[in-house]
Amino acid sequence: MPTVSAGDLEGLPTDRGVAIADGRAVVVRVGDEVFAYRNECLHQASPLVGGLVKDGVLTCPLHFWRYDATTGAKCGESGLRLESYPVKVVSGSVTVRLPDPPPARSMREMLLAHAREWNRGDA
Repeated sequence: MPTVSAGDLEGLPTDRGVAIADGRAVVVRVGDEVFAYRNECLHQASPLVGGLVKDGVLTCPLHFWRYDATTGAKCGESGLRLESYPVKVVSGSVTVRLPDPPPARSMREMLLAHAREWNRGDA
């Protein structure tokens, strides 16, 4: 698992999620604590980057799904939780351990995967 820098604790905003690792993860700061999650809302896999963080709640900027910013749990529903990543703060520097990135796929592979999932209905 690679470790990536999220910058300095004081440089992280407390009011919104910030992208790290080419957008694969989002970090949120609540007070002096930092939490990291997969940058993907559970609703429609939209990015959580830029989502509002207020009163310990991260809100998806697209469809407003709300998550406890400290646990990743979906507000109001048990069992739904964002995929979280370990965070370390040492001397004010924040690092996050991320899973290895998925292997790169060719355009052909992406189109074939999309075609397999496509539902034409009654066409």
